[in-house]
Parts: sequence; structure tokens; C-alpha cells
Amino acid sequence: MLCLIILNDYVTSLVPKDGPLLGNMYKEIEDFLKEEAKNPIPFFSTTVLLAPICEEVLFRGIILNGMLKNKIHPIKAILFSSFLFGITHMNPWQFLGGILIGSFIGFIYFITSSIIDCILLHVFNNAFAIFTMFFFMKNEETLSKQKNFNFWLILIISFTIIMGCVFLFKKRRKK
Repeated sequence: MLCLIILNDYVTSLVPKDGPLLGNMYKEIEDFLKEEAKNPIPFFSTTVLLAPICEEVLFRGIILNGMLKNKIHPIKAILFSSFLFGITHMNPWQFLGGILIGSFIGFIYFITSSIIDCILLHVFNNAFAIFTMFFFMKNEETLSKQKNFNFWLILIISFTIIMGCVFLFKKRRKK
């Protein structure tokens, strides 16, 4: 999951953060998050506990599970539920992240049929995002100069994710 979070961060960093439309939207989201971060306990509990439970029950437990039970091809079902998951986040950065992370968690649901696994992965993703957000807010000047993604790191991470998915898929086939 950590590899996917890093890959997700790279992919979403490709979406522009400036310009008349996206620049204003990004600034509003950034201001909103900074304001919410002033009350860390409600912000953390909503983002790291409540949202993952509600979102996973809806998108994996109801939508994806329902599509799989109705014999819709797993790839179509996973991508559709991930697309809906991304759309509900209502901004281009989380839309891409929602599709990427949602597809991975959907795949995990398809392999394990465990909503608890999906909730725990989502909790980990959101907790990691919150902790890095607090870290970046405190070290913004230093880190803005170092935000260079290494091609080889992304390649290795992508390979690790693919191999992990292949391993899980083979494990499911044995059952």
C-alpha cells in the first residue's frame, strides 16, 4: 500500500496546480485543509476513521460487491466503483487518486472479499496523507525544493505493486 501511495502522489502531482480554474480550486482546497488542521482531533477522526468506514461500505461493500454478485466482469466492476469513488472527492487531484487507490482497494476486495481489509487499507492511506500533510505544512520551504521524483523509484514501486497484485491473484486462484 505504501508503494501505491507514493505512486499515487506522483501521478496526482502531474495535475497542474496553477491557472485560472485549477489554481483557484487548489488554493481553496489548501486553505480549507489548513483551516481544518487547526482542529486536529475532529479532522483526524473524520478523515482517518469515519470516511474510510463509510466510503468502503458504500463503494466496495455495496457497489462493487453488488456488481460482482450480478456477474459483471471484475475489471469493469472495480474500475466503475473506483470511478465513482474518485468523483465523490470532487477535485481533480483526489479524483485521480480515488481511481488509483480505489482500484487497488477494489482489487483487494475482489481477492479477499473482506471489507475489513479495505477499511484498514483506506485508514492507512488517509492517516499517511494526514501525517505527511502536517509534516509538509511545517517544513514547506525546505521540501518544496526537494520535490523531484526519481524515474527509477517510480519504476521500482510500480513493479512492486504489479508483482504484489500478481501474487494475490495467484493466491486467489488456488482457493
